[in-house]
Formats: sequence, structure tokens, C-alpha cells
Amino acid sequence: MPRPRRMRRLPRQIVPRALEREYARTMLRLVDLAREALGPLLDYLPGLVAQAGTSRQDAGEGRRVRELIAMARDRMAGALEQGTMEQIAERLGKQVSQSNAVQLARQIKAGLGADVYQSDRGIAALIDGFASENVALIKNVPAKLIDDIEQATTRGLASGTPHPALAKELEERFGFARNRAKLIARDQVGKLYGQVNAQRQKQIGITRFIWRTSNDERVRPEHEEREGETYSYDDPPDGEIPGQGINCRCVSEPLLDDIA
Repeated sequence: MPRPRRMRRLPRQIVPRALEREYARTMLRLVDLAREALGPLLDYLPGLVAQAGTSRQDAGEGRRVRELIAMARDRMAGALEQGTMEQIAERLGKQVSQSNAVQLARQIKAGLGADVYQSDRGIAALIDGFASENVALIKNVPAKLIDDIEQATTRGLASGTPHPALAKELEERFGFARNRAKLIARDQVGKLYGQVNAQRQKQIGITRFIWRTSNDERVRPEHEEREGETYSYDDPPDGEIPGQGINCRCVSEPLLDDIA
């Protein structure tokens, strides 16, 4: 009776960091554009704050703040053309898919010693969903930043906050926006990679996977416990596959016994 074939150790898949960084740069450019769009307001604030709480302040000052905020929103609307944002998101989605196709093929080749046809059925729908969601996310980053700047400015003027303190608060808002942009880039690339990876594996008949983490200090404890464990796609732990959790950088390694 022939001995069962022993599977070779598979090379690990890695969520494409270069694409995360590329996406983050795109988002950060929008934060920088929002700062430029808000430039007239930021230049106007020192004199306005100096008048706050004095008899020299009038209703026209508040109206001028609203006008400058509206100008910033109009300027950003011109920079956030729907077609351009869709192209950015779709291109990124296709690049993530291609990265997975190459890495999964390498694993299958290493494990089986032969190529297996990878069906892309359902991948286009995943990319379309990713593009639609991310167009909204891309637009939301500068929009939320401008909203935050408006609220902080209005609140600061009403309370008579000195300009240095108000300027510091506004700078923190810009910092929050930059951090949020980078978080979105990491989270969304990881999510799409995990979805595409699972879809392709299931299409070729793989029903189980081995949970693989990025093996560093940023891995969350519950995912660290899953490292090397085998799970079913029909019943993943806590109902989530690798990459699905917020900012998760884990990947699913195919259990090739299912198709060997």
C-alpha cells in the first residue's frame, strides 16, 4: 500500500505592505490638500481670536468663518472627483488581488509540486465592493477633518480660547486625520486580501485553512493563540477569517490535504 504523500512546508503569504503604503500616501495627500484648502481660515484666525470677547467682535466675524469653511469644502469637492476616486480604489483592488494570486500559486506549487488552476469567479465582485466602500472612505477623511476644524474653531471662539491653545487643538485634529488615514489604508488592504485569498482557496476545493499571523509584537493576543491552528472556512473562529478584524494582518494558509 503506498504511503500517504507528505506535504511540503509552504512559504508564508504576506499582506502586500507596499500597497498599504501606496494607499496611505494617497490618503495623506488628501489630508494635505484639506490643510491647504483651510489655509485662508488658519491665516484669518489669529486676528479673529484677538477680537474674541471684545466689543470689536461682531456677527460678521462668525459669518466670515462659515464662508471660509464653505470655501474649503468647495475646494475639496473639486479635488475629490468621483471618477478619479473610483479609479484609485479599483486599481488598488486589482493590485491586491494580483499579489494574492502570485502568493497563493507559489504555495500550491510548493505544496503539491504542480500548478492548480485558480478560478477568479467572484473576485471581480469583491473588488467592486472594495472600490465602492473605499471611495466613501477616501472622501470621508478630508470631509471629517474639515468638520472637526469647524467645530473646534467655533467652540474656541465662543469660549475665548487664546490663539496658541486653539492652534494647538487644530494641529491635533490634523494629526488625528493623518493617523486615521494610515489606519484605513492598513485595514482595508488587509481585509480585501483576506477575502480574495479565502475566495480563491474555496474555488479550488480547499475547505480548511491554517491561521498565520505576522509573528511580531503587534499581533493581538487572541490571534496569537490561533497561530498554526487549523479551522474550517464554514466555521471560522468567532465567525472571522484572517484579515477580517480591524487592522488584522493575519492570513489564511491553505490546507492542501483537501485537494491533494
